[in-house]
Amino acid sequence: MSDLNGFAGRHYTAGDFTRKPLSYLLEYQRILADLRDRDARILELGVSSGASLLVWKDYLPHGIIVGLDIDAMPQKIAGQDRIHFIRASQDDTAALDQAAAIAGGSFDLIVDDASHLGYLTKRSFLYLFPKLLKPGGTYAIEDFCTGFLPEYPDGSQWVEPPAFDTASGTRRFESHQFGMVGVVKQLIDHMARELITGQSSYLPIEKMTIRTNLALIEKSTLPAGPPPVRRPGDTDVPGQHHPDGDISALGADIRSLDRRLADLETVDIHRLARNIADLEKVTERISRVVGWLRPWRKMLRGFRAAK
Repeated sequence: MSDLNGFAGRHYTAGDFTRKPLSYLLEYQRILADLRDRDARILELGVSSGASLLVWKDYLPHGIIVGLDIDAMPQKIAGQDRIHFIRASQDDTAALDQAAAIAGGSFDLIVDDASHLGYLTKRSFLYLFPKLLKPGGTYAIEDFCTGFLPEYPDGSQWVEPPAFDTASGTRRFESHQFGMVGVVKQLIDHMARELITGQSSYLPIEKMTIRTNLALIEKSTLPAGPPPVRRPGDTDVPGQHHPDGDISALGADIRSLDRRLADLETVDIHRLARNIADLEKVTERISRVVGWLRPWRKMLRGFRAAK
């Protein structure tokens, strides 16, 4: 009963769809195992019934747990020692600072189980990871596969990845980019920054562990790079317009077009010609069938008119 799954069985009610899967709990237990006898700090964005906060509390007898949610505090955590609750949106930076102040410092583990929307998830991560997560700490993004669900505002239908895009010269491999899936993929670019440019990212990611629907991002103990500088035209507020926004957007379009032209240069011309020839043969066969059916169509029309 001393493992996370055992504590989860105690605090989640039967049929609670918000219960964390066993695969999640096993990863969290691995991360928290060495912190059981310490004053560990956990921040969870999105608490639902509050059961997960009670699980963290039971597993970490000296831990300080802070939960943040846009809805009111769940009744089951009211009056619980070592559990604190803040009612706010997950991208409310003042509330996130308040969470760290209540906990007494940076967090060992931050869990995002909140909106499951890409833009909110990214805003929280960009603020919390560099500023309020301890070096060596872990940031968990749960349920990022909502990006594969078209019912989510920023989701899109899952599509089978191409299996036959392996022609010689292929440089670009298409894959899903929507919602939280896209956010998680962007983190790979930050990991590669120092290797490619020689300058550390302002998001000092040591490593990422990806399980189905769960991304675990470990913060490096090495110094981070300088924070990004907002440029004319940059905006993260929907509908906000900057004077140079149209020029910036045009520049992005030109760069995208340039990449597409470069991709065309790598196309296998002979393979493309074969595909066109095959298509022409199919079109010719369809034309023959249509020609053969045309007299019968006229006869059918005449028969219907006679009736």
